[in-house]
Amino acid sequence: MATTTRLPAPTTLSDAQLRGAACVWCGRRLATTTAVDLGIRPDPQFPWASWFPRACPPCHRART
Repeated sequence: MATTTRLPAPTTLSDAQLRGAACVWCGRRLATTTAVDLGIRPDPQFPWASWFPRACPPCHRART
């Protein structure tokens, strides 16, 4: 489920956050069954690359 909520800049995120293994906002490790998929995003700094933001349910609820 994609959201229009503003996401942090990719340059400020860890590798785990860019891969969708950790919450894009709090950095907590994500469980595959409960993580909220925020959609594939193009990297503004490297247009040929994509990143895969996901969020934990509490962070997602707080921002939608």
